[in-house]
Amino acid sequence: MRPVRLELNGFAGFRVATVVDFTDADYFALVGSTGSGKSTVLDALTFALYGTAYRWGRSNAISYALAPTSNRCTVSLTFDVASQRYQVAREVRRIGGQVQQKAVSLVRFADPTAGAIDPNGPQPEVLAGEIKELNAAVEQLLGLSFDDFCQCVVLPQGDFARFLSANTADRQRILLKLLGAAHYEGIGKRAGVQRDAAAKEVEVLTEQLGRYADATPEAEAEARARVSALELLATSVDALVPGVDEAHARAAEAAARAQALGGQADLLASISAPHGVEELQRAADDAQRAVEKAREAEAEAGRALADAHAAGRAAPERAAIEHTRDLHLERADLAARRERVFAAADRADWELARHQEQLHVRAAAVDAARADVAEARARLDRAHQAHDEVRRRRDRLARVRTPEGLSVLADRVAELARQADDAERRLTEASDRHERAATALAADGDGSRLTEARGALDQLDEVTTDFAAATSELGDAIEAAARTDAAVSDAQFLLDARTGALEEARTLAGAGRLRPVLRAGHACPVCEQTVTAVPPPLPDPALDAAEAGAAGATREHREALSRHQEAMATVTGRQRTVDALTVRRTMIEQQVAALLPELPEGAAGEAEAFPGAVRGSGPDRGSGPERARLDGLVAARNRLVATEEQTRAAAGEARTVHGTTLTAAGALRRELDRARTVLDTQLGALTDLEPPTADPAAPEGSEDLGAPGDLTAAWARLDAWARAGTAEAEADLAVAATAVATADEAHQDAVAALETADREHEEGRVAHTRTVRDATAAEAGRTALTARLRELDALLSAAPSAEAVPGLLAERTRLDDAVTAAAVRADRTREALGEALAEQQRTLAGTDAARSELTAARDTVAALAPPRPDTADLAAAWADLVDWAAREAAGRRAEALGRRAEARAATDDADELLDRLDAQLSDHGLDPGHLGEGPGRAAHAPRVVAIALERARAEAERIVRDLAEAASVRERADTARTRQQVATELARLMRSERFPRWLAESALDTLVEGASESLRQLSGARFDLSHRKGEFYVVDHADADTERSVRTLSGGETFQASLALALALSEQLAGLGSATKLESIFLDEGFGTLDPESLDTVADTLETLAQGDRMVGLITHVPGLAERVPVRFRVRRDAHSSVVTREGA
Repeated sequence: MRPVRLELNGFAGFRVATVVDFTDADYFALVGSTGSGKSTVLDALTFALYGTAYRWGRSNAISYALAPTSNRCTVSLTFDVASQRYQVAREVRRIGGQVQQKAVSLVRFADPTAGAIDPNGPQPEVLAGEIKELNAAVEQLLGLSFDDFCQCVVLPQGDFARFLSANTADRQRILLKLLGAAHYEGIGKRAGVQRDAAAKEVEVLTEQLGRYADATPEAEAEARARVSALELLATSVDALVPGVDEAHARAAEAAARAQALGGQADLLASISAPHGVEELQRAADDAQRAVEKAREAEAEAGRALADAHAAGRAAPERAAIEHTRDLHLERADLAARRERVFAAADRADWELARHQEQLHVRAAAVDAARADVAEARARLDRAHQAHDEVRRRRDRLARVRTPEGLSVLADRVAELARQADDAERRLTEASDRHERAATALAADGDGSRLTEARGALDQLDEVTTDFAAATSELGDAIEAAARTDAAVSDAQFLLDARTGALEEARTLAGAGRLRPVLRAGHACPVCEQTVTAVPPPLPDPALDAAEAGAAGATREHREALSRHQEAMATVTGRQRTVDALTVRRTMIEQQVAALLPELPEGAAGEAEAFPGAVRGSGPDRGSGPERARLDGLVAARNRLVATEEQTRAAAGEARTVHGTTLTAAGALRRELDRARTVLDTQLGALTDLEPPTADPAAPEGSEDLGAPGDLTAAWARLDAWARAGTAEAEADLAVAATAVATADEAHQDAVAALETADREHEEGRVAHTRTVRDATAAEAGRTALTARLRELDALLSAAPSAEAVPGLLAERTRLDDAVTAAAVRADRTREALGEALAEQQRTLAGTDAARSELTAARDTVAALAPPRPDTADLAAAWADLVDWAAREAAGRRAEALGRRAEARAATDDADELLDRLDAQLSDHGLDPGHLGEGPGRAAHAPRVVAIALERARAEAERIVRDLAEAASVRERADTARTRQQVATELARLMRSERFPRWLAESALDTLVEGASESLRQLSGARFDLSHRKGEFYVVDHADADTERSVRTLSGGETFQASLALALALSEQLAGLGSATKLESIFLDEGFGTLDPESLDTVADTLETLAQGDRMVGLITHVPGLAERVPVRFRVRRDAHSSVVTREGA
């Protein structure tokens, strides 16, 4: 895996969009200050691939991916594997109080040089689009799990030497996975499963062969003979049934016609004329005459009303006359008021002129008073300014205070140094205890085997439940098959009986046909004996009935046989389900046995101490000893996990205390710096007052907390000087206060004079405003009165005089009264017309009802062609209809008697044919009772015969099919035995203590050889690396080639050995035939522990590695090493986000 481009947005400290382009960066370094986000870049790379980062501690701790102030982050990594280019992306969102992955993807580009997805170009192939499938797809693509990736590719802070210190089992697991050899173990397990499955298949197939014992060639021949006999019966029945149906049809038709004729006669007899038809006609004529008379009166009243309206429209309207009267009255009133309005307007103009002159005089007095106030205010401001300057000087000197606690700083420095030493000791002890607990937990493995065993036990419980249900269903199916088999036997017995009866009937029928042709003295055509006397004719043999009975039995037998075959098919399907569940249960039991080794001593008791380790909150599902054994193993692992968590918590607490102590030391140093800074600030602020000089402060950047004595003396000198200056300023402040009081008194007098002038001016302004308003109103009244008089004169110039108006109003009243009287008369005539029309409608309703009744009576017999009625004369129309109905009823009753006789004759013919059909069915062993009862029973005969025929055919086919299936089962059993033998031998060869162990040991030999060469170069030919019984050792050539464990190496030596082993993994696994291609390696620590000479050696080694076809990246704080790296990604952090800048090639 070689990264090409890393894109971050909102990830951890990278709150803004950031791109890290690795193009042509085969050898690069991430540099920057502590906390800038260098390791976060590698966290993002690991998170993009596996959804977590090693530093986060848990595989599901995705909340660390999200910046504290962000609700969404995205990470996208474009990388190459071999010659293909891929892109993996993840999105994390904060939803409510939870952080969740919302979208993921893994795609493969069609173009191996593509840098991003082109919407208009070829679309990449989607390899994974769901969270649950992405990690598996990445592991399969890279050939590395998350833990292996952190041991062989990205070596994070604090865990550079994990592979070096791993136990034998973990180291073998890692090597086998890197070599792609894990499938050998799977081959052995699958071979064992296939062996057991083949053995079970042989057992099941052998049992199945016993189910085909009744399938013999003799049974097949008998079944085919039965089919031939039933086919002949079916032909005979098909010829007989149409005659029966035709006779029944004739009888039904005659009976139906007789019934219809009787119904028609009854319907005709029910017709009769209603009562009172003549009286209804006379009442209708009287109502018509009354309506015509009322219409004439209504027309005459309408004409009179129209004449009155025309006379009213010719005279003037009342509203116009009244408006003219009102205008005459208004003009008379305005003429009387004119003199008074003009006099009031003249007086208002004189008052306005007088108030304007007074307002000008008072405005000049206000301006003079305002100038006096301004001059007094200026003198007051100058006095205040002098007073404020003295007060500020006093306040500045009074604010000088020596910082609290300055005298006890020396004691605090000594106490804090002692606390720091104690915290560092406790941190070292807690870290050692946690390291031992973590090593023990790592030796126990990652617990995935127990998780897999728990899943297998759950599957075993599920399969056991399904097996019980399938076994019960199989028993039910077998019982159903037994019942259908008994039904087939009964149907076969009935069929045989009716077939025998049919044969006897056919024999008698043949003899009956021969007897009429016998002649005395001639030879019999059957036995060739001379006939001495002609025997009497034989009675009817009822051959048809026998054939029908045989056909019915055949159909019933066929139905029973079909049901039996369906039941047997159900039994076969259920048996296959039971067999499959048996095989699956065996496989799961073997898987559980392989995953759960025997309990270590004391583990059973520990399992009781952790009852929820496996079962959770649900009840025990009865998996037996295997689940109890799993409980014990999980309990033992939980104890290791608890110990590791407790020691980690203790180490974290000690680390917190140590950090708190360091923080306190920094706070004390900052307190001293603040005291020096405050002194410098005070001196700088008081420079214009010439304060005393202070001793120089401690050198900038000094790590020593410093001696506070000089600082205390400087503060004492400054404090004494400030107190003396404050007393002098207090005396000057009293003098300035007296000057302010004098100026303020003069200013107040000027302000009072200005307020008096303003008040008099405001009173004059109010009086002037009032006179202006009065003058304006008077002038407006005069203008409005003059204009209205001119308007009224214009309006009345063409109107009647005031004296003519009363006469016009009286004439208008007379015309309105005439219109009202005419309207009343018209309303009365309309009411009379309405009453006449209502009476006419009532009479018409009676005649219409009688006419509707006549139509309804005729419609009931419309199909019988009644005579057409006379609508003008209702009585005559009713008489014609009643006479016609009586004649027709008598004729139809006579015809119905003849039709009933025809129906009885046709029924007798049908009964005779049914007797023959029953005889034929009985002859073939079929029960005529299966045809049912009633005239339509003959229609069931073909079905009864067809069922019996199909049952016979099905039985023949079943026998043929069973013969073929038996041969197939024998062949499958032989094949299963061969497969069982091959799987047994393969499982024996692939046991885990043989081939995989040899493969891992061979790979480790080659790996150590390459790592030893790198270590010899890194250590200046001092060390070689070797291994023995699962442990790594170094050969110290500087100490007489002494061999000692890698656990005894110093920090710098451990870094050299770990780096050598990591480089060997990267360099040589491809030569071991590895399925994993380690195309890059990233180092995140350790260079600061090396001396300059070793650092140069490591730098040379990394440069040599980078010159190959692998990418090398490192994180370093060592400037000398960073300068030798051609490409540097400088990481900086500001107040908002971390940013990455590429430097170099």
